[in-house]
Amino acid sequence: MSGGDERSVINERYEIERRIGRGGMADVFLARDVLLDRPVAIKVLFPEFATDPAFVERFRREAQAAANLAHPNIVAVYDWGRAGNTYFMAMEYVAGRTLADLLRANGALTAQQAAMIGLEVAAALAFAHHSGVVHRDIKPANILLGQGGQVKVADFGITRALGASVEANLTQAGAVMGTATYFSPEQAQGGQPDPRSDLYSLGVVLYEMVAGQPPFAADSPVGVAYKQVHEAPTALRSLAPEVPRPFEAIVARLLAKQPAARYANAEALRDDLRRFREGLPVQALESLRRTASDEPTQAIPATVQGRPAPPPPPPSPAMAPTQALPRQVRVTEPPIEETLPRRAGWFLIGAVVVAVALVLGGFGLYRVLTSDQGSTILSVPDVRNRSLRDATTVLIDAGFNPAPVAVEREGVGDDIVFDQDPAPETPVERGATVTITYNPAAQPVIIPAVVGLTLDEANQALAAVGLRAVVVDLAESAEVEEGRIVSQNPAAQASTRPGTTIEVVLSAGGTQLAVPNVRGQLEADATALLSGEPYGFIVTRAEQPSDTVPAGAVIATEPPIGTPLARGQAVVVVISTGTGKVPMPSLIGLDQDEAEALLTELDLFADITFVTVPFDSPDAGRVLSQDLAPAALVDPGTVVKLRVGAAAPEPTTTTTSTTTTTTTTLAPEPGTDGTQPTG
Repeated sequence: MSGGDERSVINERYEIERRIGRGGMADVFLARDVLLDRPVAIKVLFPEFATDPAFVERFRREAQAAANLAHPNIVAVYDWGRAGNTYFMAMEYVAGRTLADLLRANGALTAQQAAMIGLEVAAALAFAHHSGVVHRDIKPANILLGQGGQVKVADFGITRALGASVEANLTQAGAVMGTATYFSPEQAQGGQPDPRSDLYSLGVVLYEMVAGQPPFAADSPVGVAYKQVHEAPTALRSLAPEVPRPFEAIVARLLAKQPAARYANAEALRDDLRRFREGLPVQALESLRRTASDEPTQAIPATVQGRPAPPPPPPSPAMAPTQALPRQVRVTEPPIEETLPRRAGWFLIGAVVVAVALVLGGFGLYRVLTSDQGSTILSVPDVRNRSLRDATTVLIDAGFNPAPVAVEREGVGDDIVFDQDPAPETPVERGATVTITYNPAAQPVIIPAVVGLTLDEANQALAAVGLRAVVVDLAESAEVEEGRIVSQNPAAQASTRPGTTIEVVLSAGGTQLAVPNVRGQLEADATALLSGEPYGFIVTRAEQPSDTVPAGAVIATEPPIGTPLARGQAVVVVISTGTGKVPMPSLIGLDQDEAEALLTELDLFADITFVTVPFDSPDAGRVLSQDLAPAALVDPGTVVKLRVGAAAPEPTTTTTSTTTTTTTTLAPEPGTDGTQPTG
């Protein structure tokens, strides 16, 4: 980039303002798109890499991968091409800072703040994974935090298309690509990562956000990689005691050494983070409890008849970071009857020891999981043999969500609860759903109004009369807040039998819709989509040359693809005019003025060299040759070298005979100095 007051312009479109970042293979500049009058980020490949076909191909793949990912949480890529002796990429400019900058300034975030950022990153990864792309380098430096609160994932520089071959991805078997602090155990071992590898990296980022440090550190990347594979991280709550256990459980599941033990996909992670932020039970903690109750828990071996039992196997290094240790158990076995075979006796003793260990160890693990201060684990009250109204009141007051189910049963009074699930005294999370089965009364009930309520509020109102709500659809609404009920069926004040399900439609918020991806579509098709239902945008057009998008197809939109926009707003579609080159005209035989005028029309320039021709030649003043062949495609501004005929001076008059040669010369007029022009 040139210095001084004069700003550099790339591709006659992007005016460079200042450098805003520097990566491993490129500089990043803030620039202005003079065509669409908007700020953009320009990534310029280092010149030393531009001569390496592998680096250029990787750079092209980054542009191609990101350009196909139109999502509000992913930095958009608008354009790419060659500039001088290197290559550039034009991207969405996000005003703000990176998560790495924020962590350097603040040290650590709260679990709620970390979950909010993680939820947005998970949404971006879910979209990318569905599009067949694995990021492979999720880290704080690649997470951008906009000034408006938006979170965006950047730098798909080492992305991999799912299912693509190793060779096609510019890697070799056993090669490690990524950042050691954040890559997964399978990446550390040189394996091919999949979407769950991105989830592990996001787990490292979530850990670092609340702990103020990543889970693994060493003097070298190799040392970090070793720890990623072989060591369990320090328990998160030992570094940040204020972190809620549900958040710790989410991070622990993400940091599982085996991909199969992590979340199945980014959507599941996003939903669990949302549940955590809303104070609802998270699947990660429920899964951990199920593991505690379903899997054998090892106990310290007992001594049987003076002989020590075999020691338990060592714990797996892939075990989750928060582990419960069972209480030490001393078991004294009664003497074995002599009538039993010795081997059978030992088996019986072993079975008893294992049974006791399982019970006590499982109980100990449960106590550890639920013993933190302010625990949300509650015991379900017994509401059997109560009236439906009393049962729902008791459950709501105890912190549960009642779900009535009407089942007719002989011998049970009207509206009396005769069964519940979970059973009484079962320990479950606060806010869990408790199904109560009752015998419905013969008389109908009046349906309460639930429009404008949240789903939980509606179910509490409906449960009091033996009804429950089920969401059947989402609808955009500018009047009703997102997450509240827009309509119900049957309507309020209608009468119905207890146990009836009330269908409700939830508000999805305002009427803004994301600008759809029309990149590459023909202008007519893109205009029809944008102006039709449900978008109703007002479409205008702009033109731009492109070496990658065929003439007549859409290069980009303004606002960019994926931007939320209200119905009826204006959208500019940028249409490709093709390569931007012009065909070279045939100029030979044209007068000089005609040739220059034709070149000027095509934004070309003439460099004329005159060639002497006889004074009476018809080629005088005409183009004799051109250096660029007719019909060749050339860039506007190209200089065309022309050779134009120039007539020689007319010769003087001479008379020649066989004997004498006479040259006619005019004599000076009298009274002059004798200097005259020759004839």
